[in-house]
Amino acid sequence: MTGCRPLPAARILLMRAIFPVAAAMLAGAGLARAQAPAAKPVDALADPVRMTLAEVAYAHPLYRALDEAPKLAERANLQDLDTRQPLVLAVHILETGRVSEAVPIEPPLKGLAAPLAALVPRWRFAPAKKGGQPVPTWAAYSIDLAISLEKGIFSAFALEALRKDDPLLSTVRDTSGDAWMTRYPHDIEPKDPAAVSIEDVDALPAVEKTPWSFDAARARARATALVEVSEQGAVARFLPTGETEPLLGIWLRQLASKWRFTPALSGGRPVACWMTLDATLDYTLDSAKKKSERVLKKNLRATRPS
Repeated sequence: MTGCRPLPAARILLMRAIFPVAAAMLAGAGLARAQAPAAKPVDALADPVRMTLAEVAYAHPLYRALDEAPKLAERANLQDLDTRQPLVLAVHILETGRVSEAVPIEPPLKGLAAPLAALVPRWRFAPAKKGGQPVPTWAAYSIDLAISLEKGIFSAFALEALRKDDPLLSTVRDTSGDAWMTRYPHDIEPKDPAAVSIEDVDALPAVEKTPWSFDAARARARATALVEVSEQGAVARFLPTGETEPLLGIWLRQLASKWRFTPALSGGRPVACWMTLDATLDYTLDSAKKKSERVLKKNLRATRPS
């Protein structure tokens, strides 16, 4: 190259000799690192204070050890029940006011849904409105019913002191009043892109024609409950559990208020304790007459909340 001072011949020969040796040394160092064995993992130190966790045996939280269980000394027969109960439905009302579906929400008796399939196609509402236009929605429609239950008998009846290993059963929800509805969300679930939540409409649907009729029917249902017997031998608390239908729980609670027991004994003295009821009830749902009705601005079209 022009302008560069030429290197002496001796220096050129020295560099030619050094470069291959240096390259070989670097390559050898890299190969040595690649072939070096991986470092052994450090063994964890033994924990000298490690303790084996003890298994805790399950016991029902209401269980109480007894010397002698309560004994039912007097059991009254089921009396006919006349009561007023709401049947609340999530009703799919189209923008035309026609009803395409009605779903009972936590009904007092499952049998009350029997006539819906034949009646719902005949129902008509003035449709809900939003922005001045009719819109489809899922309305909460409540029918107040005068219900009569008759000829109740037990085809199976077991009332025993609560055992330590009895399973935990959820108690039946209280659906009196309207407060229970607040457990349901604002939005429709499963989602319905065509429908507007009843909580977002400007004008609620109005009842125009909702015929109701109910034919008497014989029914059978299982009912379970937790029953607290006081040291005086009376029923202090009655808590329907499991899948007991709410109205049957009310009926049985009224009956249980008349039961009398020889009380439980522990340490030689009377004590309060819990018992479990497991019964099968046959009865006639004699009538369910509509007394009033209303539409509520609350969405109930959703998965049942836990």
